[in-house]
Amino acid sequence: MQVDKFTYTVKSEAKCKGFLKIKKQGEMYTSIDAFIQKYPKLSEKELNDCYIEYRGREQSYKQMADEYTNFSNTMKFVQFIPPQFIIEADIRASIYFTQKAIECLQFARFFTMKSALLLDIDYNVRWTQGYFPQFLFRCIYFGTATTWYSNAFDHVLQLVYWGEKIYTAAFDKNGDPYREDWEPKKIMECCTYEVVVGELKKQNQVELRKLLTSCSSKIEGVRKWANYIKHKGGIDYKYLDPEKPFEVYYVPQTGIRPKDAMQDFQLPDEKYKLEDFKSPVEIDIDEKLNELVNAHNAIYECIVKVIDYMNFPQYSIGFGGNT
Repeated sequence: MQVDKFTYTVKSEAKCKGFLKIKKQGEMYTSIDAFIQKYPKLSEKELNDCYIEYRGREQSYKQMADEYTNFSNTMKFVQFIPPQFIIEADIRASIYFTQKAIECLQFARFFTMKSALLLDIDYNVRWTQGYFPQFLFRCIYFGTATTWYSNAFDHVLQLVYWGEKIYTAAFDKNGDPYREDWEPKKIMECCTYEVVVGELKKQNQVELRKLLTSCSSKIEGVRKWANYIKHKGGIDYKYLDPEKPFEVYYVPQTGIRPKDAMQDFQLPDEKYKLEDFKSPVEIDIDEKLNELVNAHNAIYECIVKVIDYMNFPQYSIGFGGNT
């Protein structure tokens, strides 16, 4: 029996391509690439009067821009002026890590803001390419913000580790306790969350320990994402990749049905399904963006309160009655 060969073509697109549509008043919604081709010289005033529909939510372009501005105003900056002329080396190191924590927090803020921007301007990301590049960059920004928030908290741990001389209770990777001849690099490498909060507990520093443990619990999810990004092969983003248009199964010879049973055909057991490997962490950035915001607020509050607790000006020497 001769079986004729046949071919077929299937097209599958990333779901995010259809997330955002735009229109002028009185017109029908269309994709941004079709819109910009129709109105290549649209003025800012005309654009503000247009309407955006994103994942079922409708608003004017100006409303979207105003909402974004209001969102940015909720993402606070830490104000910190480090005191000068501090003799104690440990406190100088603690101040250094305070500044690094603040720096990391602002980097994280920047990328959170970029991820939150539903539609970047045509000058930055060409609308002629459709919405996919917009969503792709938003996903990249989301992951970058995640790692910077994790880095910010790591620096908060370092500032306490040095400022409270907790490093003197640390052990190196060989299990050897701290010695005075350790180089700063080695001291830094031995700073972990467990070492810092454990030693604070031994010293009965309840307030400072609570600041760190409370912040850690609030950003646990973000820290988990960052750990996967940095050490475990990354995370996946929902709707960024096209779904396969069909399913493929491999069935062992013993599981093949005879020709006369084809009318009773059923899908094989799921264990025979051929699937691509995926990260165990998959994120919908619109759904999880608020977790980045919560992480920002938690780390901001932690940094501010830890700075207040450390009281760095007390270590600054004075000249002529001025500190």
